[in-house]
Amino acid sequence: MKNVCALFVLLVFAAASTATAQTNASKTSSVGTWKMDLQHSEFPPNDPKPKSLTLTILDDTPEHLSWRVDLVDDKDKAFSYSWSGPADGSMQPTKGPDGSELYKQSLKRDGDALLRHGEETTGGSSFDSRVTMSEDGNTINEVTTIKSKDGKTTQQTDVFHRVSVGR
Repeated sequence: MKNVCALFVLLVFAAASTATAQTNASKTSSVGTWKMDLQHSEFPPNDPKPKSLTLTILDDTPEHLSWRVDLVDDKDKAFSYSWSGPADGSMQPTKGPDGSELYKQSLKRDGDALLRHGEETTGGSSFDSRVTMSEDGNTINEVTTIKSKDGKTTQQTDVFHRVSVGR
């Protein structure tokens, strides 16, 4: 269950990062490649920290967002997943590398922040995130509250730094 929750959380913050960055699109586009800062990100005490996580924001417009996450977990297993959909709060699938649905999430803008909500399709876990981008457009911060199926909540803070600018 911990690994499922950790993966669920990773999925959550990756998507959140994409959306918040769009809020500052008039200043800086979020399209590009972002690396998670593992030293400055805060994980729940019993959840394993990934060895690396790369967020690639593919599309970031007021109406639509899409992104892909590539991660290596604490056991050196590589995994990827992606999300694409409108920024209107409607639930859309997050897909694994084989195209299967991992969970559903929604994104919507709230001023300079992006709000994300996700629900696991089996098991009953959910999350809510708030994503913001730094003024210089080079750092994304996401704070996520995860609720397990038994009602327990944990919090995670993720920090991403831009490594390249997209088209």
